[in-house]
Amino acid sequence: MKTTNLIDRNHLQSAILALTFTIFALTILTQANPGTELPSRDYGSYIYAAKEIIQGKLLYKDVWDSKPPAIFYINVLALKIGRGSRWGVWLLEYMFLYCSILASYQLIKKLWGVAPALFGMMIWLLGLNHVLQGGNFTEEYPLVFHFISLIIFLKLLENPQERFYYFLLGVMFSLSFLFRPNNAIVEVTTIFVLIMIRVLQRDFRALLISTSMLAAGILIPVLITAGYFWSMGLLPDLLEASILYNFSYGTTQMSSSLPLIGGFQYLNFSAWVALIGYVLLVFRLRKSFGSPTFYILVILLIGSPLAIYLSDPAKRNYGHYFINWLPFIALLSGLAWHVLQSELSNLLKDIQFPSTLPFVVALIASGIYFFVNGSGWQYEDAVQRILNGPSAEVRSPISIYVENHTRPGEYVLFWATLPGENFMSHRNAPYSSLFYPSFVESSISDRLANDFLQDITTTPPVLVVDMGRLEPLSLNPQKRAEQRPYPPKNLEDVFSFIEKNYYLEAQVKGKNIYRLYGTTQP
Repeated sequence: MKTTNLIDRNHLQSAILALTFTIFALTILTQANPGTELPSRDYGSYIYAAKEIIQGKLLYKDVWDSKPPAIFYINVLALKIGRGSRWGVWLLEYMFLYCSILASYQLIKKLWGVAPALFGMMIWLLGLNHVLQGGNFTEEYPLVFHFISLIIFLKLLENPQERFYYFLLGVMFSLSFLFRPNNAIVEVTTIFVLIMIRVLQRDFRALLISTSMLAAGILIPVLITAGYFWSMGLLPDLLEASILYNFSYGTTQMSSSLPLIGGFQYLNFSAWVALIGYVLLVFRLRKSFGSPTFYILVILLIGSPLAIYLSDPAKRNYGHYFINWLPFIALLSGLAWHVLQSELSNLLKDIQFPSTLPFVVALIASGIYFFVNGSGWQYEDAVQRILNGPSAEVRSPISIYVENHTRPGEYVLFWATLPGENFMSHRNAPYSSLFYPSFVESSISDRLANDFLQDITTTPPVLVVDMGRLEPLSLNPQKRAEQRPYPPKNLEDVFSFIEKNYYLEAQVKGKNIYRLYGTTQP
């Protein structure tokens, strides 16, 4: 009878957990809801590039971006799942996020128990809600790889002879790297600590085998990717865009603000809780020496400052960069709760709490968060749009105007760097480089800038839409005179071409729309 009750209780706890994870994932992905939200700049560039790839265009040649290929091909998969709709992206984001939540819970539970796992999970999700910024970012999808890497690390401590785990850890590194090199901080730190353990044990045969398996796990995805692009004659383009260009990008600082300050501003409460955990970590290192937890604490000790530095070396203060802090925040928050729980255990030893209480509290917290955040109403609006609207996803007024006032096959330039508007208006951009003007001074940037000018003069866009973004110089000469100049060098040539060949056709939602002389509306 007791066994049956235990099984029933475990089933109940699992059901409550699954519902809790689902509500948290839905709440956070409210900001990525295609039925109510527009794509951000980066989101738009990835999904536009994916659409171009599906139509036969070549990445890094016909459509150029500086990110490694994984983010574009995950968007290709998403568009195919969603049959051209952004709902495919949302579905993949949901699947990745749910798996990340599950992996983080299992990891912290194995280290410190249920309550710390639930607390650490909620703290990192609260942080993610602040830095996701509309979703579909290169830092978002690898979260699950980071948590899995740490789970693999624990399994290797338990069974160091299991060679497949070394291989799998290498694969996790490679997948994170192929989204964005800076992402692989957890994997790099984990591999470093693992190798140091083997070195200190002076078992050099085991070290050789483990590093060989790690290298195989790292190299196979990279070599498959390189072979694919080499077969299309695009390997030099891939290396230039995703490696060489990013050296210049990473060293071109845009502000004097330290990543530490930017991260705390974005992550706020989550970062402060993690800081408490980091202080407690320093005091608990010696106490936990020799246990599996000790090595996790070493990873946190080394990896946390590394994540702070490498998340934003160019000091650009983009919130989504700080997604890479979240695995460390999750574990440090779980540690903080574990220490608090340990200190209070003597005071609460005479009080018996139901075993399902932490799960019920987490479920209630997720439900409150869901409705206070306004997620329920936004999903209701999205469902109504799917059932009753002309389109299952919301579009900007500008993109609707552009589609209605151009013909299929005509080019449209959204100034500056907003390919998401091209995607929503079903009109292609007249250039291969998705990011112009660039804030990076390099020979690659100069070549791309020249290509951009040649592209728009050879195949002039029918419409040029000034989206009024703050960073790029305005197409309006009066406004432009009040802004500070910056590269590229041919920027004035671009402005001169537009001013000579276009006239102001309309203004929609405060955005000026210019039409090419000699063209007419459909």
